Formats: sequence, structure tokens, C-alpha cells
Amino acid sequence: MNILVVGTGVVGAGLVERLVASPLSITRLTVVDRHPERAGQVAEECGAPVTVGRLEDPADVVVLATAAGSQGRLARRLMGRGRVVLATSDSVSDVKQLLDLDDAARRQEGLVVAGVGMAPGLSDVLAVRAAGDLEQVSEVHVAKFGTGGPACARQHHRALASSALEWRRGWRSRPGGTGRELCWFPDPVDGADCYRAALPDPLLLVRRFGGAERITARMAATRRDRFSSWLPMLRPPHPEGKVGAVRVEVRGRRGPRWSGRIMGASAPPGEATAAVLLSVITLIERGRVDQRGAMGLAEVVEATEFLDVLADNGVTPQVFSGS
Repeated sequence: MNILVVGTGVVGAGLVERLVASPLSITRLTVVDRHPERAGQVAEECGAPVTVGRLEDPADVVVLATAAGSQGRLARRLMGRGRVVLATSDSVSDVKQLLDLDDAARRQEGLVVAGVGMAPGLSDVLAVRAAGDLEQVSEVHVAKFGTGGPACARQHHRALASSALEWRRGWRSRPGGTGRELCWFPDPVDGADCYRAALPDPLLLVRRFGGAERITARMAATRRDRFSSWLPMLRPPHPEGKVGAVRVEVRGRRGPRWSGRIMGASAPPGEATAAVLLSVITLIERGRVDQRGAMGLAEVVEATEFLDVLADNGVTPQVFSGS
């Protein structure tokens, strides 16, 4: 398998390290970055089979780990016959552009997967798994905590100041930074105030739960985050991100009774995204991913199988069982 990783920030570099240490059969692992010295450093630190290459290099799997806002354009350029493109962006505009590539990807017998990260990505798969026992899904609510690195922190800062999309039997726009809700995440995060923001999770979840009445997404933020979201960031973001978590609540009907289930996971977001990517690539090598077109992660993998592989890669899903 030939793999091309575009972007060597927190996520890209972390994925390359995991790929080198994995038992996958990798013939060539190429890294590309707009800062060639950064790509060279990653290749030197990781050793064979990692090499610095170009976007034009042949690859079976292309991983886009660049800053949000650039991945829709890159995916259009890099998708090719039989290729799988895994995009990590949590930008609404990127996800829309990626999903718009469906016809082109089908013509080339390739696959473009949007939102291969902690949220969206893992959050979508958790939602599908949580809904497994329900006969009818009425509501899906996603919340996330933490950022994966400087680029991710800047994207979250922009998202909090932008309009949020919500599904309420049709699309509704809501102001970012509103709708405060106290959400409880897996340890060590626990409780955090979460707010509406420009998050792409509903765009992907509605593809699996089109009959739901409500689909929402929120992100954790402080009062300072909300009031400063319209300004440039007041201080440089943490270089690698800190603790992170994702939580998904699914409500619906099981038989004659209404029921609900909450699932989540906690890990530094950059590490979690790298683990999600590695898990998808593992399933690709096993021949468990054979779709064509452009779609979200939950449409590509079988939820239980994916979560089992993810647990082997260090991120263990949890179920809220009550107190």
C-alpha cells in the first residue's frame, strides 16, 4: 500500500509515527507539507519507509491533514482512479465541497471520505452505534471538547463566531455562541458549557438519520472564548492541544417506549484523529472499505468493527450508564 500524507502538523506527524509502528504492509509512505523543512524533519525522525515527496506522487490512500479551508480544493485535485482520499477538516465549507465531489469520485471509481477525525468522524460512528438498539431515531446531539493544535484552535475560534446549522426537519441557522448547554464528557473532562458553532456534524449525520426531528452539534467554550470570538485570537494557541473528548446523545423509540443512549470518548484531539485515520487505513487494507463516491465516515465503516479497531489503537469508546 502506498500512502500520501499531506500536512505534517500535530495530526499528520502523529499519523506517520503510528503508521511506521503499525503492522500494516506499507510499500511507500510519502509526506508533503507547504514547509518542506517540516516534512523533512518528520521523515528524518521516523525513518524508512517515510520519504518527502510531491502531491503528484502515486498513492492508494491520500490523507489530508492540512488546515481547514483548503481540503475541498485539495481533494478535487488529488482524487484519482481507485484512490481513497481521507479528509480531516471540521470546516463546514470543506465538508460541503467534499460531499459535492460524489459524482466525480464515482466516475473515477474512487472514494472521498469527509470528516475523518474526532468530530466529525468518531462522533458520527458513535451515533450510529448508539442508535443500534433503537427502532426509530428522533434526535442526535453531538458535543466536543478541546482542540488538536494551532490550526484546529483557530478553526474553532472562527466556528464560534459563525452561524450554526441545525437540522429540525429541515435546515435552520442559529447564531454561533448561543444555546449554552452543560454537557458531561468522559473523564477526565467531566462537565463543560457547550455552545452552538459552525460545525459540520449535522451535515454528515443527516445522511444517516434523515428521519430525525433534530440533529445538533455544540462545542465547549469559555465566556472569554465567546466574547472574543469576533476578534483575532488574544493569545497563541497551545502547540499540541491538551485533553479532549466527544459526546453523542441519541434519542428515539424502542418498541412502545422512548429511550436514549449516550456514548463518548476522551483523548487529546490530535491523537484521537490520528488513531481514527489509522483505524480507517487498517480497514482499507483488510478490504473492509469498498464504497465509491463522497460520503462521511459513518457511511464507510461498520460501527462495531471500526470501534473495536479504534480501541486497539488506543481510543476506547465509553457508554454512559447513569448513576
